[in-house]
Amino acid sequence: MMRVFALGGYGTFGRYVSKRLCENDLVTEIVIAGRSLDAAKIFAQELGEKATAIRVDVMKEEEVASAAQGSDLMVSIAGPDYRVSYSAAKAAIHAGVHFCDISADCNNTERMLGLDSAAKAADVIVLTGIGYAPGETNLLLKHAASKLDVVEDLRLLLVYNLVGMISFFGVDDPGAAALEMRRTGRVNSSWETVMNWAGGRVCVFRNRKLIDVDPSKLQERIDYPGAGEAIFFPIGGTEVVTLPHFLKNVESMSFMMSASPPMIASLYLGLADRIRKGEIAPGEATILFHEGVAAREKKANVPTSWKEPEIILRAVATGVKDGRRTTYSCWPTWDWMGAPSALAVAALRILRGDIKQRGVLAPEACLDPMNFFREAATLVDKDSVNRDLIAESSQALD
Repeated sequence: MMRVFALGGYGTFGRYVSKRLCENDLVTEIVIAGRSLDAAKIFAQELGEKATAIRVDVMKEEEVASAAQGSDLMVSIAGPDYRVSYSAAKAAIHAGVHFCDISADCNNTERMLGLDSAAKAADVIVLTGIGYAPGETNLLLKHAASKLDVVEDLRLLLVYNLVGMISFFGVDDPGAAALEMRRTGRVNSSWETVMNWAGGRVCVFRNRKLIDVDPSKLQERIDYPGAGEAIFFPIGGTEVVTLPHFLKNVESMSFMMSASPPMIASLYLGLADRIRKGEIAPGEATILFHEGVAAREKKANVPTSWKEPEIILRAVATGVKDGRRTTYSCWPTWDWMGAPSALAVAALRILRGDIKQRGVLAPEACLDPMNFFREAATLVDKDSVNRDLIAESSQALD
């Protein structure tokens, strides 16, 4: 009998994860927990007899720990990450419950690594950042690193269609969404995390040291396959924190993003700059971003000719292979469902006892990339077992 405590389990991503876990025979009970008891009850009724609902304040560590007591696993899909993930992980440790989340905040991830001794003492797994980015991205980078004998540099390149991601995060009308956020005070936590990617703490790993940087001052023009030359800038992903921590031979690491369409990218970076200067909070920036997108759409100022490249994510490893300096690149070939499917697979692996380590872990510390991709892909497409899930290329540099 397995009891899962789903913190934020009725949200946009939470519903998918909760449903997948509820469908699995391993799970005999799932508790849908969050700030809104009404929303939790409605979704629990949809899930059926395995599900119950409870109200908890995700920001109150002792309250969450008490509610999760007796569970086998706490799955945290609550947000925004930079406010929730650290206290949720501490609550799980105090309750003696395994934990996994999709946290994408580098500051909290660095703090969570400091909980390693406490997690080991409690004999629990704290698997953080197992979504799309971070999560599947970590494993893609681990796979790339494994192709070299010596790893000098790891780089993650992401081409991000900001307009497309609005609808992906469950928003059909950005103007109406902004009005609703102002009326209720409840901000879209996924977008608040994305705003904090560039507006919060941003760091790169150089000469085996983590260095804080201003993304507006570290832009690069990179020739990206399918998109031509594009401007990339570093963002505050957790991959930069965890990859060098768990893969000890990494000398440098960065996560670079190119945002588009250009006018929306300019809006995004401008708001991120205001966050860094302390003029606005990430929540207010999220609302202003949706208002800005709505205004530009109304004036038809959003370019419609921009075409997203087929490959939006690449992991690039540079180092030495068979005595020669080499660059190896790889990218996914299947339609990743992203955070929900990855988190669901990770949760099931913890419940099955597949992960033997204890302590605070990142995906690259305890998961085999190709095996994990295979299981995650079958959640989306049963026929994925019959095709390659990763494409790759390598080039000798001398």
